[in-house]
Amino acid sequence: MKNKNSAEKYFNQKDISAIEIVLIIISVVSLIVATVVQGGGPIGIPILLACIVAFCICRSFKIKDSEIEEVLRKIIQDNKIDCSENDIQCYDLKSAVIKKRKDGKFISPNYYITDIVFFAEETIFNIYVIDLIKQSAEKLSHRVGINKSIVLTEETIKTRAGFAKVSYLKMEGGCVIPVELNDYKASQLIQKVCDRHKK
Repeated sequence: MKNKNSAEKYFNQKDISAIEIVLIIISVVSLIVATVVQGGGPIGIPILLACIVAFCICRSFKIKDSEIEEVLRKIIQDNKIDCSENDIQCYDLKSAVIKKRKDGKFISPNYYITDIVFFAEETIFNIYVIDLIKQSAEKLSHRVGINKSIVLTEETIKTRAGFAKVSYLKMEGGCVIPVELNDYKASQLIQKVCDRHKK
């Protein structure tokens, strides 16, 4: 990990900076000079190589997706967050700046781990709200009686990085928990919660 502010730098850095755009333009021009202009090789090729090296150096200073994953792992470990197999983990894409990773997944500085405990007369939601920028975790607990309704809502939101689909569990009484339906386990768990709290 580079330093405490690596997450903040990551969420504020641009995919392609102004310097990188300039280097790409100079590279293209120098390539044209090297290939099209007679005698341009000795001038164009060194400039092209220098631009490629400078571009690689600029890229190396950027915070990578794997570093953010490491920040998240460290926060979970430091705060001794230990969940059961009934947990749902996801980024909250509605309340913060959004970044699109190289694998196409949308992430934000706010990460939620919701551990669900089922009892005969109620469902308990232990929610860990992780702030990647502040490198903090806060635990919230909600007890929802069987007679209270919980519904799943989905919507598509527009972000700087493109359109993203978000899902939330909305509980009677106002509590809203972000959830992700991308894997089978989470979908089954959410279905179980909604079935238990139908009105």
